[in-house]
Amino acid sequence: MEERTKGTNIWRRLSYGYLKLLEKTVRIEWQQPECYRGHNVIGFWHEDSFAMNLALRAMERDAAVSVLVTPDEQGQYFQYLLERLGKDAVRIGYGFCNAGTLKDILESLRDNKRSVAIAMDGPFGPRHIPKKLTYFLSEKSQTELLGVTVSYSRAVSLSGQWDHCHIPLPFSKITVRLDNYGVAACQYPPRIRLYQDEKKCSIMSTDNLLTQRGTVLEEMSTQIAGQRQLM
Repeated sequence: MEERTKGTNIWRRLSYGYLKLLEKTVRIEWQQPECYRGHNVIGFWHEDSFAMNLALRAMERDAAVSVLVTPDEQGQYFQYLLERLGKDAVRIGYGFCNAGTLKDILESLRDNKRSVAIAMDGPFGPRHIPKKLTYFLSEKSQTELLGVTVSYSRAVSLSGQWDHCHIPLPFSKITVRLDNYGVAACQYPPRIRLYQDEKKCSIMSTDNLLTQRGTVLEEMSTQIAGQRQLM
């Protein structure tokens, strides 16, 4: 147990060091930045959790962002990175939060200079199928839902993990697309369309309303060459 704890701490420190390297070398290109109001429920794919540390850091220049994480080892890992970067991490249970935590989150969204970010298909998938909690937070707080889609010029994709976690490489470009869907409703959740071309993938596409019920789950046709396992 002690050896495992030591190994976990080393891995967390290495991950933080790598994030700091990316901060200095990666270029972020924003698409539709005007969609971000500084007061949103921010939904992103779990596969982009690592890169979202960089995107959320930039978004916090306009307003505070609380990031929801699970209480398991994976959630603790992201909580460590978030807190080292000076961001607020809020622990929630699996599925819906407990009543007290949920009330606190909704209360925080009364502040028009605060947003809440959540991996929509986390913590264990299925991949690209959003959980209802994202829509619930938007509906109950009457806060607009912001979909975040990330694409990479160069990255490692961990296909052995359920989410195909993407790790950007130094001196690469990250494209962050923002789509504002307005206040979501649990009863009529937004449709999600996936494209074979990852750069066209958008969580909240304006023509999602025309999409038939269900989610298209197709693997991206082109995998990054030379994939390597980092974990």
